[in-house]
Amino acid sequence: MSSAGDRQRSSRKSRAPDPAPSQLCEDVKTETSDGGTFDVSEVKKEETLELNIYNHGDDVDNTPEVISIKEENPDNKDYLYCEICKSFFFNKCEVHGPPLFIPDTPVPMGIPDRARQTLPPGLEIRKSGIPDAGLGVFNKGESVPVGAHFGPYQGELVDREEAMNSGYSWVICRSRQYEEYIDAKREMHVNWMRYVNCARNDEEQNLVAFQYRGGILYRCCRPINPGQELLLWYEEEYSKELSPAFDYLWNKKCSTNGNQYEWLPTTTPGEVSMWCSESSV
Repeated sequence: MSSAGDRQRSSRKSRAPDPAPSQLCEDVKTETSDGGTFDVSEVKKEETLELNIYNHGDDVDNTPEVISIKEENPDNKDYLYCEICKSFFFNKCEVHGPPLFIPDTPVPMGIPDRARQTLPPGLEIRKSGIPDAGLGVFNKGESVPVGAHFGPYQGELVDREEAMNSGYSWVICRSRQYEEYIDAKREMHVNWMRYVNCARNDEEQNLVAFQYRGGILYRCCRPINPGQELLLWYEEEYSKELSPAFDYLWNKKCSTNGNQYEWLPTTTPGEVSMWCSESSV
């Protein structure tokens, strides 16, 4: 992953214009009780979207699965965000309609180089434009519009220690007392999203990572034009309830090859120790 430099932990609102139609994107049609934008505290029970986040057997359908379920007292992780209206919505923005998802290419689990093969049409993996970042993901097709969603991030559930020793892990918040870790180190069991690098500054960011109904999605916050690299930062709301483990994992994602971190378990709950064995010059 790329270096984040001195960038601060924050979420930023996009200044991008209305998205143009794109052949990359497809509407995920879902039902909503009133189609409007409303406060979380006012919601008691609604029809919501559910994503098929984890890998099961040899399922070749890697696109987000839309399931209608009943949910009581949902929190912010049950909502999507409209980059144009600058507001959260429940299934459908009342102005811009249902969310746009760019699906993965369906590939069976367990085959070599599966991660690359799941790339959606119009994207490619090649050397990143960020020094020492390794590979990156680029748009070679039509412009990806603001508001498009990629995901969910696929991987294997691992324990905390294994996640801390991988540069491809995300934290999934299940409750204030319980977190899970999804890791994309093994390419035969993951998708292409593992190759997306961290943005070094606000200007080059075009994706926002956030948690939605038990998985990690990437939302397009600026148009991604042909030839541009997909570059990521996380949504502030996502990180608010997470333990210090998230800070460590994010720093590891954003480290250049000159920094090697090791996870040192502690006996104090909620604490994470970090050790940098080699400082970058």
